[in-house]
Amino acid sequence: MGVHVILDIDPRGIDEAEWAATYDETLALLEAWQPRLLGWGWRSIEGVRVPMYMRSLRHSGDDPRRVCWSVVGDRDSLQTAECQSLYRDLGRYAARREQGPDGDIVVIAAMPDRGDTGGPVRVFGDKTQGYPYHFAVLAAAMLVEERFPRHAMVWGDIDRGQAEEARRLAAPLLGRELPLPVRVDASRLIERLRASCAAGELPGAFKRVFLGEAGEQDEAMLRAFPGEDGAREWQRALAECSSPASLGAVRLVIAWLNAGRGLRDACRLACLASEGPRFPPEDFVATLASTWVAVPPPAREPLGAFCKAPGAPHTVASLLGSFFLDMAATGRHLRITIEPAAIAADLSEVFGDRGPALATRLCEKSATIEAQLREHADGVNAFVAKAGDLAGDVTEALAVLRSADAMGPNQRTWVRAMAWSVMTVLEGLRGGEPKVVEALDDAEQGKRLLVRMLAEGSPVLTEHAWDGILAESNADVIAWWVALVSMRASQLQASQVCRAFLENAEIRAYAIAIGRDEREMRELGELAAKMRAGGV
Repeated sequence: MGVHVILDIDPRGIDEAEWAATYDETLALLEAWQPRLLGWGWRSIEGVRVPMYMRSLRHSGDDPRRVCWSVVGDRDSLQTAECQSLYRDLGRYAARREQGPDGDIVVIAAMPDRGDTGGPVRVFGDKTQGYPYHFAVLAAAMLVEERFPRHAMVWGDIDRGQAEEARRLAAPLLGRELPLPVRVDASRLIERLRASCAAGELPGAFKRVFLGEAGEQDEAMLRAFPGEDGAREWQRALAECSSPASLGAVRLVIAWLNAGRGLRDACRLACLASEGPRFPPEDFVATLASTWVAVPPPAREPLGAFCKAPGAPHTVASLLGSFFLDMAATGRHLRITIEPAAIAADLSEVFGDRGPALATRLCEKSATIEAQLREHADGVNAFVAKAGDLAGDVTEALAVLRSADAMGPNQRTWVRAMAWSVMTVLEGLRGGEPKVVEALDDAEQGKRLLVRMLAEGSPVLTEHAWDGILAESNADVIAWWVALVSMRASQLQASQVCRAFLENAEIRAYAIAIGRDEREMRELGELAAKMRAGGV
């Protein structure tokens, strides 16, 4: 699972010189971006080719076909994900172009017989995981789409709010506002599709390529097509659901209600219309209960804390959390409320004499849901408050912490435990193989050993960290680093602490001081022994 910004192009409609000029503009944008970005590259150190996060985003050389920029993270947070690159030579992409339909890249993506909604050639689209550099990559992609609107397309795990934020951040650097990607801009998207789609096909084409949160595509389609065409597309999607109790059916009804289309029409189309799924009314009432349409807003409020903030990308954690939360609480996405009397009137209008019994059934199911929500409200609120208090107390943040005094309890626990482990490993190394012992006692030999170890495995470090390593002349510090890297920490938090010990001089000094404190080491050793024995 991941979070992506994707840029696809059709090179056949792009001029090579214009592409090169656009490359230059995207590079200038990224080099001026705040926070400053990290590139990806290699350096030769002690005769060893070492991967690292670079200050420079540029890759150049004798071969103009290899000139590109790459972005992998940012310098402030040191959060890095996968590398996004763009090449200056259009021919690199033209060579990968397969045969296919020619024309507007967005219109082709919306065709119903396509396997996905991507374009002919991928420029970049690996995982950003929603880290801060996500917005820089999105802005660069938007710039390319601006230059080649019919032959470049931005998509992925993005929505209008994210695009607006990327535009806001880029505007002072470019001196202008970028247009939003057409796939998050409903009115422009309709105009693009209208020229090539028949009226009855337009809502389906729109929904296939419009980008938003789960359920937003359906709501946006219903708002954009408020008449029969939108209703038919919604009805068709509802008929494809495996049952009225399915998550897809509940989401569709939530989208209908959020779009202001009315409960009566939803009931008619879902239960009575000949072209619809013809759900039994009793089953559809259960669907309505799952939307929380009859649950008072105060009972829903605690779960609002788990909604993604407008303009923010998802992270892997929020994606996973949303997925599992929606399995049981999809109704948290409903933004409207209908009073019980109005619900009863609507059900009676559609289902006649059966209406009152259906309304009673809906109220009973909704009352059960409301009771469950209220029962867990205090626990949810307490969890949210605790999560807020601990939000910064994570090992991932240690690499950029300005002072050891700023560590939270969780961070300090991990740092102390890892400091003890490093000294324990170092003692073992000093009593081991003579060649290793000799290297540990000599700064230059130890440094060469450290370079080889880091080149062969994680963690990958910034160019700044490497400058510090190469400038270090204290054999004891280098030996401590060798012991640290030899642990090959694979557990996530341990690997993040390991990286912090290499990147952050303040945290490293704190950890080394622990190793020199006999009392601290003895207490940590006793605690470790208890944990191994199952006493803690």
